[in-house]
Amino acid sequence: MNVASRILPTGQPGHLPEPPETPPERRAIIFTAGIWLVFLVWTVFGFLESTAPVLVQIAGWSALVAFPIVYLSSFLHPEPLTGVSRHVNTLLYSVVLIGLGVIMAQVTPTAIINIVPYLMATWIFNHRLVTGIIAVVVFFFAAVAVVALANFADYPNWFLASVGSPAIIMVFVRISIELGARQQQHSERLALATQREDLASTVHDVLGHSLTTITVKVQLAQRLLDTNLEAAKAELADIESLARRSLSEVRSAVTDLQHPDLAEQLNQAEKALTAAGLTFNRPEALPRLTLVQQQVFAWVIREAVTNVIRHAQAAMCTITVTPSQAHMILRIDDDGVGIAEQNPTNHHGLAGLLRRVRAAGGSLELSRLSPGTRVEVTL
Repeated sequence: MNVASRILPTGQPGHLPEPPETPPERRAIIFTAGIWLVFLVWTVFGFLESTAPVLVQIAGWSALVAFPIVYLSSFLHPEPLTGVSRHVNTLLYSVVLIGLGVIMAQVTPTAIINIVPYLMATWIFNHRLVTGIIAVVVFFFAAVAVVALANFADYPNWFLASVGSPAIIMVFVRISIELGARQQQHSERLALATQREDLASTVHDVLGHSLTTITVKVQLAQRLLDTNLEAAKAELADIESLARRSLSEVRSAVTDLQHPDLAEQLNQAEKALTAAGLTFNRPEALPRLTLVQQQVFAWVIREAVTNVIRHAQAAMCTITVTPSQAHMILRIDDDGVGIAEQNPTNHHGLAGLLRRVRAAGGSLELSRLSPGTRVEVTL
């Protein structure tokens, strides 16, 4: 997942971007969308130099204070009116922002142009790529018309800096997000196809070899029934053992294909830990995760919680999922007896889990706490 898609509203390629759902996502939106509000400083300078009447200036300053609130709300709550479409909601946000811009323009006329990049942003980052680009083009030429009609002094350089450059940057970032989402979707589909091929190959190899061997042994046992009963019994015992082993291998292969749901796995972990008498601290809400991250984290939680219950002798277990730059970090902490210093990833069957995490492009670390153990996965 690219960095841009972690800090701006995103969704599946070709779909509406998803609004922020967790406090970390909302804080990221406030920072990444809010940092551009610094360019309203040019409007502030215009206000300070204005000779407009006092009441007009009061109205202008009030609009300037309200503008960032409405602008950020368009990202935090892109659909405040649930009964209408995203387009209608964004259009209403745009009308309010333009209205505030008109009020500010009574104090300093260039304010109406300074708000254009913010109008572009509300559309291009809250809608599908094509819709967003169309909106950017419409607002750009609307701004060109306003500048031409108003005959602002030195408008070419000033317009390029205040509207043209932000428009280019926003389109570039939005295309980058879309391409990243498409690449991620392609990778997930490819991984699923690979898993299906592996399952087919495993089942073919296991069942093909086992059934052939069982067939031969059954024929041998049938011939031995009349001549050597003990040898026939031995062959039948081998057949039973081989059948059980083959069944176990097939179950293992099928289990590898089945991906537990992360939220459900947290619920199962809570039930298991509570039943075992442990205190369980879990995330109140999960950040937005890719399909691969959800699947791998669910597997890690399943294995780690099982180890805590069976081996840790702990009284408490804490699970957290937090964003870190372009990655997600899963931590599972307990206050038990800890792990051995030598080769901790071979402890209690975690070697297979380590291979699974690495296959997904992540890393798994086990460390000692005072007291207890930490399982940390970065993906």
